Amino acid sequence: MKLLYENNGPAAPEVSFVLLDWSCRESFHTLQYLSDQSVSRGRYEIIWIEYYGRRSPEIEAGVKGCHRLGKPPAVDRWIVMEMPEDVCYHKHLMYNIGIVAARGKIVVFCDSDAIVTQTFAESIIKSFEEDKDIVLHLDEVRNASKRFYPFNYPSLRDVTGRGCLNWTNGAASGLHAGQDALHTLNYGACMCALREDLIAIGGADEHADYVGHVCGPYEMTFRLANAGKREVWHGSEFLYHVWHPGTNGKNNYMGPHDGKNMSSTALEARKTRRVPPLVENTSIRILRLREDGVIYAPLLEQAIPSEEMKNWTTEKLGQRKKAFWNVEEFMKAPFLNLSLTLTFVKMLKRQFFMKVTKFSRQPTSIEDGVGKVVRAYDFFRNMAAYNNYAVERCSLCIQSLSSQNVREVAVCGTGDIAEILYKLTQRSPVRINAVYGFSGGKRFFDHRVIAVDDIRDYRGKVVVAALASGEEMVEILKGRGVASESIVLL
Repeated sequence: MKLLYENNGPAAPEVSFVLLDWSCRESFHTLQYLSDQSVSRGRYEIIWIEYYGRRSPEIEAGVKGCHRLGKPPAVDRWIVMEMPEDVCYHKHLMYNIGIVAARGKIVVFCDSDAIVTQTFAESIIKSFEEDKDIVLHLDEVRNASKRFYPFNYPSLRDVTGRGCLNWTNGAASGLHAGQDALHTLNYGACMCALREDLIAIGGADEHADYVGHVCGPYEMTFRLANAGKREVWHGSEFLYHVWHPGTNGKNNYMGPHDGKNMSSTALEARKTRRVPPLVENTSIRILRLREDGVIYAPLLEQAIPSEEMKNWTTEKLGQRKKAFWNVEEFMKAPFLNLSLTLTFVKMLKRQFFMKVTKFSRQPTSIEDGVGKVVRAYDFFRNMAAYNNYAVERCSLCIQSLSSQNVREVAVCGTGDIAEILYKLTQRSPVRINAVYGFSGGKRFFDHRVIAVDDIRDYRGKVVVAALASGEEMVEILKGRGVASESIVLL
C-alpha cells in the first residue's frame, strides 16, 4: 500500500468523503463537484482509495494543478492499495481503510463518479447537527441516456429529464416507494455515519460473502440500526449519475444475494439484529479497543489482511459457488425436491411473463439486439438466484421453528413463498394448520383460506409468507391484534 499524496491541512475536519476506485473509473468529475461546495474547504477532506495499482493521471494532474494555483488540493489523501490483479475487489476492506485514514467526525461513503450539488457537504453536516444518533443515506438519481457520455457536465435539469429512471415529483422515486423500499432506494449510493459509531460496531464486515459486486455500505447501516442508530434518508439532497460503460470494473464476482442484488448475508444481519461483523479488520479492532495514542501510518499497513485475501482470487471464489441443484442432496428427498423444482420453474415462468414486455420491442440495431439478449440473460440469472434464496429462507425458517419445538404454525399469504413453505413442511415435524389471506374462502392445497381480519382468534406462531413486503405484512398483523413475539419473518 502506498500513500501517494497527503495534504497537511486541518487536523480535524467535520466530514471525510471516502471515494473508491478499482481501476474502473474513467471520469473523475466528482472531485470537481466536491471542490465547489457551499461550506469552506477546511470543513471537509477528500480521500481517494485505489484498490489495485493504477496511478490515475487525472488525479495527479488535479493535485499538481491545485498546488500551482494555490487552491485546496483535489484530494487530501490518495491511497493506492496495490492489491494483486487476480484478487477480486473487496469494497468493505476499502471502507475500513477509509475509516482508518479519515480525520473527520462524519465519514461519507459515496459513489465516486456521481454529480453532487454545491450544498452536498452542507446538507450532511446539518443533518448530524440536528441529530447525531443517525445513519444517513442519500438516494441517487440515475439517467440511462448515452448522450452524456463521455461525461460532459450536464445540468441537473438534463439529468432529471429524458432518460431519467427514478425522478418523480421533484425527488428520487425511491422516497415515494410503498412496498419493497429495500430494493427501490439505492442503499449503495451514499451512506454517512459518525466515525466513532463505525468503529464501535467493528467497521465494515470483511467476510468473503461481501467480496465483489454484491456488497455495499448498507451492511454497516443495518448493524448501526441494530446498535440503536436511526436510519434516515435525506428528503431533498441527492446524488446524480449518468450512463457510462464498464461500471463493475475487473474480476466481477457476485456473492450470495437475494436475486435483486441485495446481499443475503447483510439481510440476515438485519433480521437477527446482529451488531458485530462476522470478520473484523485488524486495524479497526485496534481503534475500537484502544484508540488513544494510535499512529496512523502503521495502522493503514495493518489494515490489509494478507492471509485472508488469498481466498479472494477468482479461482478461490469460483470454488465457493454452489450449484442450485445438488444431485446428492436431491436424491435424499427426490419427490419433495421434484415438487420444489416445479414450483421454482413456475415462479420463473411467471416472472418472465411479467417482464416480457420489456423485451418485446424489435431491436433497432445489432447492438440493441445484443443488449436485449444480455438483459434477458441477466434477468433469468437474477430471478433464479432470487427463487433459490426464497427456498433457502423458507428452509431455514422451518428448521428454526423445529429446533424451538414448534409443531404447528399458521401462514399469512397464499403466493409462491407460501407454496414453498407448505411443500417443505411435508418432510418436517412442523405442520401448517391455518392459512390466512386478504380474501378468504379460496383453497390453498388442503386448507381453506381464512380472511386475515379473523387472525386475531388464532393462538400460535404466524409465519409471514413474503420476502420483500414482509415488514409491511408484520404491521398489518399487529394491527389485527397479533402479538409481535408470535410473528415469524423469513
